[in-house]
Parts: sequence; structure tokens; C-alpha cells
Amino acid sequence: MIVEQLESPTAVYCGMMKYNGVPMDKELMLTRQQEADKKISDIRTAIDSITGGVDIGANASTAAFKKYLYTTLRLPVMKMTEKNQQAANDAAMQMLKEWCENNKPEYVKLFELVQDYRKWGKLKSTYIDGYLSHINETTGCIHPEFMPLGTETGRFAVRNPNLQTCPRKTNDPIGVRNFIKASEGNVLMSLDFSQIELRVGAFYCRDKKMLETYRNGGDIHAQTTSVIYNVPFEVAVDKNAPDYKEHRTIAKNCNFGVFYGLFPKGLQQTLKFKAGLDTSLDRCREIIANLKAGYPGLTKWQEQTKKRAQITCYAETWLGRRRYLPGMLSDDWGRHSFAERCALNTPIQGTAADILKAACARIVAGLPDRMWLKPLLQIHDELVFELPIDKLDEAVEFVKACMEQQPYPEFDVPIVAEAAIGLRFGNMTEWEDFIREREQI
Repeated sequence: MIVEQLESPTAVYCGMMKYNGVPMDKELMLTRQQEADKKISDIRTAIDSITGGVDIGANASTAAFKKYLYTTLRLPVMKMTEKNQQAANDAAMQMLKEWCENNKPEYVKLFELVQDYRKWGKLKSTYIDGYLSHINETTGCIHPEFMPLGTETGRFAVRNPNLQTCPRKTNDPIGVRNFIKASEGNVLMSLDFSQIELRVGAFYCRDKKMLETYRNGGDIHAQTTSVIYNVPFEVAVDKNAPDYKEHRTIAKNCNFGVFYGLFPKGLQQTLKFKAGLDTSLDRCREIIANLKAGYPGLTKWQEQTKKRAQITCYAETWLGRRRYLPGMLSDDWGRHSFAERCALNTPIQGTAADILKAACARIVAGLPDRMWLKPLLQIHDELVFELPIDKLDEAVEFVKACMEQQPYPEFDVPIVAEAAIGLRFGNMTEWEDFIREREQI
């Protein structure tokens, strides 16, 4: 069943995406390349004015730079590498910055510059230079390789290049997603599963409150936002509220993390490095305790799932796709703990992947009657298409129906796919807003 009804049609869908390609705005990319070069040069000059011209290389992690930090400036070594050497990665730089804020504030600017230098270097090398090198000169598109079995949970992977890591505009001063531009006379359409992994999690753990939330059209991420930031629920769901997207991203990390067995220390690090929030361990324990208290069925399901994996040494999706977990038998705490987390996330992520693949199979079946609908890209729980603008209504209705269809007779949690429209992937308008704007014209 998995091969015939899921993997085979999904392979056809992947072939279509590769053949169609992702249309790119090369002129805009070249413009942003020049802007990034200048920005990196300016930051490098500012760093040199502080360090006296110490060689920092392309990523500010050279031996000379580490010597400058730990020998010349005599800053404390906050982190070591696996080879027991002084670390100079992002986490180490963030720790040094915080230490300097309290002990040597004159060096704080250096670490702010280093973080900017690395950020811009990553954006340029990966998302400008890297993407440019993959543009087909004949089609003007990038034709990446999609691997529907590229992960152990059954989720997709993409390479040459990995377009799944394309940054969102909240953390992207360059506007990488705007490089993806619909061809002349067409528009981009994306449909994204809303909270699919949490919906699958609710299906598995059978928590009454969680099931009720989804059956009534509630918003679990908003509830978590309300808990973390101590704001009214009405503010948490307001898309126009200050920092709405950032707060919601943090709430998602908390929800997913707790579902997958996240510890307070892990939550603290997630909030620190993904959102810049200094949250105490006690507060993280409180957040996790609040979420578990709010959904008592979650803890029960987690314990039962780990016990089952301890006996069988595997986890599986609802359709029976297995992931073997020999680490469950290990006496090493790290390996055993990792295996337990895999036992928790595999049923959820794997089942969500199967649901997406089932949607792809339905889309493939309906494409012969809609030759104008071109699958372009798959990013996690999102499918992206290109089509003529006069076909939008039919396309949204068709793809939503394919994605929202009940995947299995037992699956009793509503599935929601949210549509967005735009000429550029980085500037998409939600379907409901697009309809309102169209009616006003």
C-alpha cells in the first residue's frame, strides 16, 4: 500500500517539480549580490578597526581570531569543541557577548559585528552565490533534486540546492524568497498544512482538550503564546499585534519541543538562540509543566510510546512505516535519550509526511484535467505551484480538497490547508485577503 498508493505517485510528483523548475529572478539576485558584498565589506572594516586587522577569514572562526579572543583579550573560554579545542561558533559568540555585557562592555560591539558578519556571509554564500550557480541558463529556473525518502521519518529532502532551508523574511534582510518569481502572465500559489504535526499528535495522544481545540477551530499556538508572554488570548491571535510572527514562532518551538520530549534546558536554548530571549530554567520548567497540565493525554501517550519502543526497538507511522531504534537498548544515556525522542517524533512526523504524500497522489491524479497547474516546490508542509491567474479559484479549490481530505477512516482531527497567492514567493497574500482585495477592485 505504501509503495503503490503513496511513494509511486509521490515520485511522479517529484519528477514534475524537477521538470518544471523554480523560476528565478536572476537580475534581482545579481543586484542583491552586489549589496551583500558591500555590506560584508563594511562589517569587515568595522571589525578590523577593533581587532587591528586580525585575519578572521570568511566565517570569523580562524585560529588567529580565536587567539585574539582568548589570548590577546584574555576572554574566558565559554565552550569547547568535540576535539577539546576553544570554540568560536555562534553559541560561543553569543555566550561571550553576554559575558562582556556584564564584565567588559567595550567588547560587546565586536561580537555584534561578528554575528552580523556571519549572518551576511551565510546569506550570500548559500542563498545568492549558491542559488545562482544552480540556475539553468536555458530555462531560467532552478531544477533541484527532490528525495521523498530522504529522511528516516519519511519526510522529503531536497538538494542541489536545498530550497527547503530558504529563509523567511523575518530573518532575512536580503529577501531570498523574492528571488522566486512567477513567469510572465502567471502567479504563484502555495498551500500549507496548518499545524499538521500537532493535529497528528492530537490524534495519537487522544487528549480531550487538544481534540476539542482542533474540532472547534481553535489555535494551540496562540494559546501557548498567551502562556509564554502572559498576554490575553485575543492579543495572541491578532496578526497585527507587535512581534506576532516572532512570538508565534517561539510558541511553535515550545509546542513541538514538548511533544517530542524537550527538556527545560533545551527549551531555554531554543528560546535563547532562536528568539534572543533570556528565560530562566525555572520559567522553562513552568512553561513545560503548564503545557503538560493543559494536555494530560500528552504525557500518558509519551510514556506509553517510549515503553512500546523499549520492547520493540522501533517506531512506526499510522500506515506502518517503521524506523528501527537500536539505541533503545543502549546503556549510554545520550544514545538512549535520542532513541526515545525518535520514538516520539517518528509517529507524528512520519504520519504527517504520509498525509502530505497522499495529497500529492490525489493532485497527480487530477493534473491531466488541469495541465495549466504546475507543481514547483515542496517545503516541509507546503506545496507551491505556478498557474495562470484566471485559474486561481479552481486551483485553490482543487488543491485544498486534495490536502484536506480525511487521510484514513480513523483520523478524526480536521485537516486545514491555508492558501496564499503572489507574484513573488517572498510576498504572498493569504487567500482570504486576496479575495477581499479582488472584490474591492
